[in-house]
Amino acid sequence: MKCFIFERNPAAFHDICGSDPLRDLISHLKNSGVKEIFCDSEEIHEGVVSCDFESVKAELGSEWLAAYSGSLTRQSPIDLRRFSRTLGADVTVSMACSSKPWERTTILTDASGLIVKVENNPPPENAETNLCFSGLVWVAKEDFNPLHPLEGKVHALHLPGYWRCPDSRENYLLAIHNVLCREVLPWPHLPLPEKGVVLNSTIPEDTIVRGTLWVGKKCTIGSGCILENCVILDNSEVGENSNLRNCLILAGTRISRNTVQQDKYLSFLGDDNGYKD
Repeated sequence: MKCFIFERNPAAFHDICGSDPLRDLISHLKNSGVKEIFCDSEEIHEGVVSCDFESVKAELGSEWLAAYSGSLTRQSPIDLRRFSRTLGADVTVSMACSSKPWERTTILTDASGLIVKVENNPPPENAETNLCFSGLVWVAKEDFNPLHPLEGKVHALHLPGYWRCPDSRENYLLAIHNVLCREVLPWPHLPLPEKGVVLNSTIPEDTIVRGTLWVGKKCTIGSGCILENCVILDNSEVGENSNLRNCLILAGTRISRNTVQQDKYLSFLGDDNGYKD
């Protein structure tokens, strides 16, 4: 199987537990049996040929996989190929469930899997489905247009397996939580301890850790803190006796002592959506 990866603009937060979506996608494709990978990224990755699509279009052959970077996925390109060949489809795209389909490109199909409606960022009150395009395309036609992969007579398949697009702070925090909880396996980029706690800076012995925790480099954590399901990015400082749950602390943020942030869902500390001292 050959694959061409089309790199999407990297999100504001792309460093995820020692990796990034593009690097992880390459690893996943190799683990899935993809033998030859081309990519239009300027970055150098082992075993990947950096080039533009037109220069290798003929080399890809009559059947190949298109992959769009930007997401963490464990969906199987083999299953996508099998489904597409069974249907005799020219183009088959992958779908995944999204908790916020109004932020995605949603897809409706008929009973055979043929796409009947595509909508970009549908209004929340009008969203007809939570199934969205998840970035894999099996191509069996010569005139495939990578800029518009969902146009024309295209089929779609809801593939099982993990998928999340960390393109917002909420999804970024959740993606790190998923990785630390070992929901995204394999994760070859970093050894993951069973307890889901990764410390790149020293924390006091009296720190109470609940759930998952990622502490970046050159961070300072005061004594007496309680940290639950938190991501603390590089060069941040958390004041003593702070009690934080479900928090993403942006890089370089200073959190005042005795801060309590116990939202049920998610909090972002360090800019207009949060606060810093």
